Amino acid sequence: MDLKTIASHYTLGEILNCTSMQQGTSSAAMLLETTLGRFVLRQLRDEGQALAEYEVYEALAPANISPSILCTKEGLPYITLGHMIYNVQTYIEKVVPQHSLSLNYVELGKVIARFHQRILQLDMTRLGQKDRFALPSLWEAVSGDILNSSSEVIRRLASHVEECCKYQSKHTAVIHGDLGLWNVLFTESHMYIIDVGEVRCGNHHFDLAAILSSTCSSSTTVCELEERMIQLERGYRSEGRDVNREILYEQIHLWVIRGLLAIIREKGIIAPTIPYIERNLAFLGKCQTVMS
Repeated sequence: MDLKTIASHYTLGEILNCTSMQQGTSSAAMLLETTLGRFVLRQLRDEGQALAEYEVYEALAPANISPSILCTKEGLPYITLGHMIYNVQTYIEKVVPQHSLSLNYVELGKVIARFHQRILQLDMTRLGQKDRFALPSLWEAVSGDILNSSSEVIRRLASHVEECCKYQSKHTAVIHGDLGLWNVLFTESHMYIIDVGEVRCGNHHFDLAAILSSTCSSSTTVCELEERMIQLERGYRSEGRDVNREILYEQIHLWVIRGLLAIIREKGIIAPTIPYIERNLAFLGKCQTVMS
């Protein structure tokens, strides 16, 4: 990493240290410690992602629910080093570790509603990112392995994919696209949504499905799940946004099945796959019970 070149593009002072960060799933993030403070250096896929992220964060800035992207001395929201593109973001201080979190689902619903409201007017025909985990492409990649599996649990995924393909939810919103718990930072007084590299047109329930699914475990009871869902909906609706339970279940179903296919595409069908799928399908069963 050419730290001197990075420093020359920005007003950061001298870069004292550069270490890898684990937060987020779709970028290689580095923590820059400089004489003027701490910043996050993120590697991006391409210029399109860089420009989209900048406009999204600019739209979110008044709500104070996201980091800010620094512009270079030349006024650009990214830099190019070799063949790679990077941006530099403000660092969120005093983040509460996830293992110490006590989630407030009402506040979480409010923050997601504000996020959706702020990015609603963005031009996704110009800025929208490709859905890298679209169900048809995932299924095309793994259908052979699933249909030919000796495991009934694995083969059962085919009927779930068929069901998910029937959902006709309107894609009239702008969504985060990967709003799992890993892309939300918490301090004592704020929640921040990060890593908007998957932002695109979609159904707003998909983001609610992502955060709800990613904050529940196999030990979450039906009663706990129902209470979390009620609180999330309450917070979301309090900001003037709507929630439809039927569509929310469909988007939870879609989120979970996409995730399972993505795991199989990435790692193949290995020993831990079957119990992992069983736990996720059990979660879907709980969601269905709550919705009905």
